[in-house]
Formats: sequence, structure tokens, C-alpha cells
Amino acid sequence: MNGELLEIGELVVKRAEELGASQAEAYVAASRSFTINVENSAIKSASEKRDAGCGIRSVIKKGGIGFAYVTTIQDEDLLEAAARSVELAKASVPDPDFFALPSYDGTYPSVKGLFDPAIKRLSSEEAAELIIQTVDATNEAVGSKQTAVEAQLNASAGTKAIVNSLGISGSVETASMFIYSSPTVKDDNDQTSSFEFQVSRSLRNIDPEWVGSTAGRNAVNSLGGRTIEGGDMPIILTPLAVSTIIGGGFGGAINAEEIQYGRSYIADALGESIASEELSIMDDSHIAGGIGSRSFDAEGVPTQRTQILHGGVLKNILHNSYTANKDQVENTGNASRPSYSGLPSISPSNLVIAPGKGTLDDLVSEIKKGILFRYTGDRPNMTTGDLSAMVMEGHYIEDGAIEHSVKNTLVGINMRDLLQRVHRVGADVRVTSTVVTPSIVVESARVISG
Repeated sequence: MNGELLEIGELVVKRAEELGASQAEAYVAASRSFTINVENSAIKSASEKRDAGCGIRSVIKKGGIGFAYVTTIQDEDLLEAAARSVELAKASVPDPDFFALPSYDGTYPSVKGLFDPAIKRLSSEEAAELIIQTVDATNEAVGSKQTAVEAQLNASAGTKAIVNSLGISGSVETASMFIYSSPTVKDDNDQTSSFEFQVSRSLRNIDPEWVGSTAGRNAVNSLGGRTIEGGDMPIILTPLAVSTIIGGGFGGAINAEEIQYGRSYIADALGESIASEELSIMDDSHIAGGIGSRSFDAEGVPTQRTQILHGGVLKNILHNSYTANKDQVENTGNASRPSYSGLPSISPSNLVIAPGKGTLDDLVSEIKKGILFRYTGDRPNMTTGDLSAMVMEGHYIEDGAIEHSVKNTLVGINMRDLLQRVHRVGADVRVTSTVVTPSIVVESARVISG
């Protein structure tokens, strides 16, 4: 399939050039995914999705850019989309900040563990057995309490290829597996829910019993939630909370496009001390089996390891070819796009926070009065950095021990303050999709509860 998609890309680029494009790019992808959904502890649906298509970006000499895509890889449709992209380029207003598509004629770095054939071969019967194991483990962990379990399994595999007029030519086959359990538990007049999940590029690394039993224990431990007396206090962000608040809230702020347009709370901070010396963050595209790992980005540029924070100093931000050319700096290889139907944007690959020392229990034992913050769905305002995050799952800590779960509780802090107030970094590293992080302790944040 890799060779076939490369041939398609070459065909499309050649056609765009014949029609007047001075440069052209083809992003071709084909994938298959299988999903099972569970509701009320029983399998509700199973579905398979196949997708294939091509996005074409054409550039003409005066600087106009056109983009078109097609949801097929049939020759006639591809050639028509190439023609449409050239027409759009001729009709577009030139972008004065666009320099050129990226160029490359070398060998891409080798990144291991991106494709597991066992995921591609996974049968519906095998998938059903995995999700049933997950649900059974969830119910067993909950025990006799009234429980309804929602769960999902998704297995996907696909190939993508990128070709352009300036020597870019790369293809890769990838696979990934996701399994999730979310029980809702009732006990007398109390009701709560929780969740757990795993995502991996290796079927061997998926443990349905761990996912189910952990989700069940989390739900039981969340019963009895109470409000607390608010105020300024330390908070422990577990890896899931770090993934949302720092992975999303800081990972989005180091996007060069957001910074160039003044939409990031760390605009003009490159080279400055913006964080605690305890916090070291790297964007690493080359982790073996990493969910965000890749040998080339969504424009075919070789990927790399980029140090973002070190010693509290903002060392680098993340670029694609457009923003790197605009700033006249090295491209970090962070172009991304969710599918062939969109233009390249910028995102981290694997955002890695360097571990410190101590287990989560160690971190808890050091807190006189504070919050163990497991999860939130909230992210900061990317322009101001202000964060108001609902503690969707968390616990109150007093005298170094967890007392009870919390409800109706918010944490408020500005991201610049949060980064500066990282007091401790644990060693309990977890992979939460594209963020690899331990728990961290923020020495002070405003907690509102009631």
C-alpha cells in the first residue's frame, strides 16, 4: 500500500504542475477502523469504517495557494481535484508570508513500533472478547453496588504518503488501539462515575483487566464527594490532569502560528525564564511506539526532538514550514493535520515532561492541606492564560492523607503562575496518548468549593 499511495501522490503532483502550478503537494491516506460500543454493561454496536482520499495543495508563481481534496483515490477523481486546486490557486489572493513548500531529499529518521500487524488483523470476535473482559473487570471491582458501564474499543490501521514538487516523498503504515471503561455507580442516595483507558500502538500492551478494574475502583473511591473550605492551597496534578492542562494548555501555547498572531499567553517569551526549574519539557517525535511518534510530519519534513523548557527557560517553540519561513528559523517538523481533508496546522508530537522523584503517595504525604486533582476537561484561555478548571474527579488531602472526594470544586490560576509554581515533579510516569508525564505539585492555586 505504501508504494501505491506514493504513486498516487506523484500522479497528482505531476498533474497539478501540468496545469500551471509552480509547486504542488499531495497528502494521500487510506485507513480502516473497527469500533465496539458498550452501554449499560452490554454491547450496543459494532462498526467498521474505511476511508481513503487525497488533499492537494497547489502554488502558482505569483504566490496564490489553492487547496482541494477528494474522498477517493480513483484516478479520475484525483486528477479533477488537482485541477480544482490549481484553479483555486489562480483565483486566490497571494499570501506575502508564504515562501515555499518544504524541500527534502534525504533519508527519514527511523522510528520503531508505529505498526503492529496484530491490530490490523484483529477480528471482531477477538475485539468483542477484549471489551467483555474490560466490562467484567469493571463490574468485579465495583462489587455489589448498582453499576452501569459504558465502554469502547477502537482498533485502527492505515497508511499515509506525502509527495511534493521539491523532493518530499515519504510513506508510513501505522496502527493504534484504544480501550475505555466508564462505570456509573450508585450507593444509597449517592451516585458518581469515573473512567480509565489505555491507548497503544501494540496489542500486547493493552490490558483490559487493568482498564476495567481501575475504572471500577476510581468510581467507588469517588463516592461520598463533599465540598471543602476554599482558599489558596497546593494541588497535585496527576498525569491525566497534566495531560489536559499542560499538554493542551501549554502545548497549544507553544504553537508558532498562535504566537505570531499574538494569540498565545507566552508570546514574546522565547529565551525567557517562564517556569520553575523543576519543570523540563521536550517534544519528542522519536519515542518507540509513541502515539505521536513519526519520522516525518504532515508536510513530509523530517521530525526531531525539540527541547521546549529547560531550567525554567523557554528554549524553543514549534513550527511548520510556513511559520518557520516567516520567522526565518529552523523548521521543527511539527506540521499536523487530522486527515487529508485539511491544511497543515501545528501541534506537538509526544510532549514529554521529565520525571523527578517520588510516588504519588509520596507527593500526597507532603501536603498539609490541598487537592489531588485527577481529571478536568477544561483548558486555559490561550490568549490570557487564565484557567478556571472544574475538578471533575479529585480528592481532598489533609495532613498527608486523602480524606474524601470533592464535588462542586474549581481551581483557578493563570498558566504563567502555574508554570512558575511547580514545586515538585514525581516519578509516576504515565503515557496519556501524546503526553508522557508524571504527577506534578503546584505549590499554590485558588480553590473555590461550594
